[in-house]
Amino acid sequence: MSNIRYSYLKKEKQLVIACNAKKVDPEILVSEFKSMFENLKLDSPVDILIDIKDLNLIASIEDNKLYTNFFLKEKIHVNAKKIAVLADTPSQVVQTMLLFEGVKHLGIAIKVFNSEKTALDWINSKCQHKRKLQIHQVLSKLTHKKAS
Repeated sequence: MSNIRYSYLKKEKQLVIACNAKKVDPEILVSEFKSMFENLKLDSPVDILIDIKDLNLIASIEDNKLYTNFFLKEKIHVNAKKIAVLADTPSQVVQTMLLFEGVKHLGIAIKVFNSEKTALDWINSKCQHKRKLQIHQVLSKLTHKKAS
């Protein structure tokens, strides 16, 4: 069973990812992200909204090295304009901030949010209202699928 679900809104250049795992194996999670990006074959940078609220994540330096190396090696930064991360536990926030520290020299915009609305407002700050609605609907569908 996959720990991630995603939807790519090609016209809007937005990628929505929802993560869900009771117990996280960081190497499997990285492998799933790698497969996702390989399958997407993005042709230009996109805005990414990633929901890790349902991910049982434990912040650690070792895991951060794995995530950061993946981000750098797979050149995820080339595919991303903005990354909004939805988190609601201290461990999720800390792990995201550790990743941010490891890749901040790339100048990519990464922010952590605890509210879907504020994350969407930031991702869509220069977009029309219709685009906000589309990404919101996709995230809601992904979140609903996780619960089933």
